[in-house]
Amino acid sequence: SDGTVITAEYRLPYLAHAPLEPLNATVLYKPDRLDIWTGTQIPRFVQTHGAQLTGLAAEQVHVHQCPMGGSFGARLEDTYVLHTIEVAMTVPGIPVKMTYSREEDMTQDFPRPMQMARGQGVVEGDQVKTFDLQIASQSVSRSWFGRLAAAPPGPDVSLVAGAWDQPFGIANYRVRGYAVPDMVPVSSWRSVGASGNGFFHEAFLDELLVAAGQDPLVGRIALCNDPVSVAVLEAVKTLSGWDQPLASDRARGVAFTLSFGVPVAQVVEISTQQGKIKVEAVYVTLDSGRVLDPINFEQQIVGGVLWGLGHAMYAEATYADGMIEQTNFHQYRPLRMQESPPVFMKALENNTHIRGAGEPSVPPIAPALANAIFAATGERVRTLPLSQSVSFVG
Repeated sequence: SDGTVITAEYRLPYLAHAPLEPLNATVLYKPDRLDIWTGTQIPRFVQTHGAQLTGLAAEQVHVHQCPMGGSFGARLEDTYVLHTIEVAMTVPGIPVKMTYSREEDMTQDFPRPMQMARGQGVVEGDQVKTFDLQIASQSVSRSWFGRLAAAPPGPDVSLVAGAWDQPFGIANYRVRGYAVPDMVPVSSWRSVGASGNGFFHEAFLDELLVAAGQDPLVGRIALCNDPVSVAVLEAVKTLSGWDQPLASDRARGVAFTLSFGVPVAQVVEISTQQGKIKVEAVYVTLDSGRVLDPINFEQQIVGGVLWGLGHAMYAEATYADGMIEQTNFHQYRPLRMQESPPVFMKALENNTHIRGAGEPSVPPIAPALANAIFAATGERVRTLPLSQSVSFVG
């Protein structure tokens, strides 16, 4: 190509689930019946594995589904239930309740895999001509299914979810995913592969658009070839006041991710205060079809934004001698209440299918914040958590 070649490399850490409610279960074992009270995302596996452990028939195992104080994928595992069953089998007829301590919950967690990506693109004049992204990660499917039953054959689509199918009409467009050898046993984490791949895709696309001299949001709209997604991007442009001038100490960043069939656009507005970054507001537009429960829908979207924001800013799980080093929230830093920005949301209903709301708002927030930091400082931060490179107003 005669254009300018742009390259970049991105890195993401392991992330723990760390729900506010630690893993727990209550079990009553009798020689002819097993009752399990727990919040679980895999009740059928819990029933099957409970039967295998006790020697009972599956119809003798009764799983009572309880509300969960968070999970984010942690309760896609059932090891904590099996631990409780083993204790209950030693005292037949007596109910046994088991609750992990925070430290046990963190130590026994199966985290989101660490990932890295390399992007190479070509810009000619004011056009993005080539977008080539390579992603390397452990296979969540191979690790998770390997524990529960058996790993399925074929490729793991989560390696490229939230990156390979984005609705942008770039002439030369390729996304490749590579499963690396197993290391720490890993599991699904809220929005699964898209949680990291959204950062890779949108951080790199932002670099290419800026190199082409284009406005990051206007450029995305011009490239987008899906009418539903175009409407979402145009809506966030209006909602955020993108065309309105900002004070000299403020900047904006934008990102878009299509995941789980839901196009989501986000604009993050930040300010710089004595060399530190403060997140002032987040603007979110999306289209998951008809909204059946507006209050719960908004809570899911806002919760996903703040969840993803805190992890993008601070969170990282590291390992030494085969064990996680962060065992509580003083080490695994979440977003604090005083740091939480207002989140302004608008839901469109052009999508012909009703989709979910719990996960799609997570992937765009990290790249939107990273892109805002570039707009404010001129520096590209390509490794999460962002606090390794910039300081935030805490």
